[in-house]
Amino acid sequence: MSATSFTIARGALLPALKAVNRAVEKRNTIPILGNVLIAAENDKLMVTGTNLDLEVRASAETPGLGTIVPFTMPSGLLHDAVSKFSDGADVKFDGDEAHMNVSAGRSRFRLQVLPASDFPEMSAGEFTHHFTLAGSELANALSKVSFAISTEETRYYLNGIYLHRTDKHMAFVATDGHRLALVKLAPPEGSDGMPGVIVPRAAIGLLRHLVTGDGDISVSLSDRKIRFVTPGNVVITTKLIEGTYPDYERVIPARNDKSYTIERDALSAALGRVMTLSSDRGRAVKFTFTSEELRLETNNPDNGNAQDSVSATDGAAEELEIGFNGRYCLDILEALDAKELIFDLEAAGSPCKITTADAPESGEKPLFVLMPMRV
Repeated sequence: MSATSFTIARGALLPALKAVNRAVEKRNTIPILGNVLIAAENDKLMVTGTNLDLEVRASAETPGLGTIVPFTMPSGLLHDAVSKFSDGADVKFDGDEAHMNVSAGRSRFRLQVLPASDFPEMSAGEFTHHFTLAGSELANALSKVSFAISTEETRYYLNGIYLHRTDKHMAFVATDGHRLALVKLAPPEGSDGMPGVIVPRAAIGLLRHLVTGDGDISVSLSDRKIRFVTPGNVVITTKLIEGTYPDYERVIPARNDKSYTIERDALSAALGRVMTLSSDRGRAVKFTFTSEELRLETNNPDNGNAQDSVSATDGAAEELEIGFNGRYCLDILEALDAKELIFDLEAAGSPCKITTADAPESGEKPLFVLMPMRV
């Protein structure tokens, strides 16, 4: 790389570095993977980071920037340095093929440079389907299902969100075998015939940080990769998880004929209280549903017993006692913003279906399945 010198506003540079830095793994045995690729064409700065499975590219329009010969710098160090510069500062880059000076005002950092030719750019290939999702809808769907993504590496096909088309909906599904979350949206134009894909957990976490709900998200996918383009000029490209997602519809109970309507905030508070004494190993809570109330109870052999209750409305006449993992139930409650939830049950040893009492503005009600446990 020949000598390079350019100046860019901190306010334009920092958001790009922040977005891309999330894709760069902090510990790498391959040094170049700890770096970001920096280049510019036609007054547009481009910053790229990758971990070989996921690539994030952010850009910033910078009048007068021109074209910059690509180079790479340590992602974490560069982000931390620029973040500590003063608001409104201009950041100057000045260096050669070995080192780059990064300065603003009286502050100056000298960082090592690695060749851009060593940086592994992800080949996107051909995408077979293209469609657009409202940022608010995508953010809402991800917030409601991502908590149920499995972290068990042996069942790798559960380590992401299953995105697919049904006859009438675009569906987002996640399950870890203990709970399941499902959100269905109106199908966007261009999604007909798309393959069902499993978007990995790392990409989902990145999307949750970057999709704020403003504007539309462009989505392009094939059976191997998926790309999201945000209104903030951030492009996320990721490999998909290979494997067959299980037939989750078989898990959704169809014969749960006992329904109980519970206020979400009241249940969340009561559940949090009784779990003060729950065992860290099991977090088992006994739920006793009646026509007028839901009683909660935990027993900890080492510490004692805790009980609480909340009111139930429109409850079935039959009393039903069932055990749940309290933490798993709280995860569902925290993912929702509805005032009231409907618990549909069949028997003490059968899965529970949970939905919201009110219909959403678009799509169908989010649906959750919670598996029982012994108490």
